[in-house]
Order: sequence, then structure tokens, then C-alpha cells
Amino acid sequence: MKVINMLFRDLRANAIQLKNELGIAYDTEKVETMLDGLCEALDNENKYLVNLYVSALMLRFWYLVAKLKAKSPGHGDDTSEFAYWLYEGIMYACKYRAWQTKKVNGTQAIHQCVNTIRLQHHYDSNLDKHRANYNTMSLDDPIGDADKDSFADTLEDERYTDSAYMGDGDAAARDIIQIYINKKQIVEAIILDTIAFNDVEHEVKETVEVTRPDGTIVKKTTKHREFWPFRCVQILASLPDDYGKYFETNYRVSSVELDAALTAVRTANNQKLYRFLRKTLATAKDSLRN
Repeated sequence: MKVINMLFRDLRANAIQLKNELGIAYDTEKVETMLDGLCEALDNENKYLVNLYVSALMLRFWYLVAKLKAKSPGHGDDTSEFAYWLYEGIMYACKYRAWQTKKVNGTQAIHQCVNTIRLQHHYDSNLDKHRANYNTMSLDDPIGDADKDSFADTLEDERYTDSAYMGDGDAAARDIIQIYINKKQIVEAIILDTIAFNDVEHEVKETVEVTRPDGTIVKKTTKHREFWPFRCVQILASLPDDYGKYFETNYRVSSVELDAALTAVRTANNQKLYRFLRKTLATAKDSLRN
């Protein structure tokens, strides 16, 4: 049996289990209800319910697997890869929980996050064509901080149509970064550009226990990709000499303001670079929750 068929069978079994135990049917229940249940299970570290809710949501949005595959001809014919992208997108949506802000609904949140995952994988596959050579470095302990605005403010104003989901990802990312530049937040714009157009994630494996409909418990290994601050700071600490020229080519920015921001980044020690990074990420997370 093909991997994708086995996966679909397991998803259905888990979805049936969710309906039998909690009365939640994947095909009729409100998406927001299932997302809220998944978030609660994640917060409580209830891996059993996480698995059931994720399965139900994956079945509900299974049609996105075919869309992902159609939009990713360079990633081969293994449909199970695109099913995993769907899983990543659902988990990414639970990280920010935008539907709880009432700015978007659950379906819109998942569509947007699945598309974000698609773009990340496309970036990863294309990096060898344009990645600069960066030196390795040791890192100091990070320091948290807070800031005021972030690119997430713009996400709340997006109209999440299907054409937007599958649109030009590079252009969309640069539009967001340009908003930062317009706010005179050039350092943050440089950080966002680094995140958007470099490989700043790593793969994480986790072993989870899954209860089958017959009551037996089996262990499965899941994989997902997570943002990797270490790699992001590496890149920021070693921006190439021609980065300013690249930035001016892709964005509308004052040369004076860009030079000042690049000086701030290039002269910052590891600790300060972490602070810059965490400030940007923290405000992005806060703006999606508020």
C-alpha cells in the first residue's frame, strides 16, 4: 500500500475516534472549534488529542494537498510530502492562532499558513541557486526584549483569497518588508528579509504515542521544521559586502538609512543580534494574538 494511502487510512481512523469520543465530526464541525481543541491539547501537552484533532483537520483540508502538489512541480510526485506540508501549515496556524483575534476565520488562517509553509519549502529548494557563503560563529546567550510594530500587523489586513494563497510568494514577502522600511524600521526589515529568503529552519523529530481504534498504543515518529534562531543570527552576523546593493535593488529605501541600519547590524555582537531578532519575532507573535 502506498504511503499516502496508509496515511489517509490512519487519518480517517483517528477522525472516527474523535467523533466517537467527543462527538466532533471532521466534515461538519466548525473549523474554529477543531482548531481551538487542537490548541488546548497542545497547551496541555495531550499528545493523544493532538493526534486526533490534527487528523480531523487534515481530512477537512485534504483538498489542499492536490493544490500544493500542482503548485510545486519541482518537488517530485510523492503526494505524502505535500500532506506533510498540510500538517505543518495546521501546526503553524496553531502557533499564532489568528482566528482567535476575530480578524480572520479558521479556514483563512489555515490557508494562509499552509501557503506560508509552501513558500518556505520553495525557498529551501532554491537556496543553492543564490545562497551566499556564510562563516560559522559561536553565539552568546540571547536576551529577550519588546518592540512596537511588526509585519504581522499587515497580515491582519490581508484578504485571504485563493489567488492570494497561491500568488507570488517572493513579491508578497517583499511587500511586507517594504512596509517595515516605510516605517523607518530598517533593521527589522533586514531581519525579515533574512528570514524570508534564507534557510533559517531545521528539522525536528518527535516520537508520539498514538491510540488506534482497537485501543492498542503504537509509537510513531513525526517530523516538522522549526525556526532556528542560531542559523538566522549566523547569517545576520556575516552579511555579504554587496548586501546593501542587493537590498536597494529589491526595496525602496534611503541609502543613508540603509547604511545606518547595516552598520548597526554589522557592529552588533551576538547578544545584540539575538535581541534584534527576538524583538521582531515577539512583536509579530503579539500582534497576531491581540
